[in-house]
Amino acid sequence: MSLDTLRSSIEEKDRAIIALIAERMKIVQEIAREKERQGLPVRIPDQANAVLYRATIESNNLGLDPIPIREIFQILIKMSEEFQEQWREKNE
Repeated sequence: MSLDTLRSSIEEKDRAIIALIAERMKIVQEIAREKERQGLPVRIPDQANAVLYRATIESNNLGLDPIPIREIFQILIKMSEEFQEQWREKNE
């Protein structure tokens, strides 16, 4: 396979990852609504830890280094929490 073909394949996967992040953020909006309805805080450390734990297990299962995967998921968690905070400010 040529380098250009391989790079195209990576670009396709990158677009898919971004689309999945967008889908995740739509779910986060629903979570923000539900947390607000239930009077729950935006940040729930046990839930964040559960997400990181699942990411670690899955990365190990796929033979990936769990450290950078955890870092990626920490960013996703931060994005989610920031979105929820902004959503609450907008809907007060």
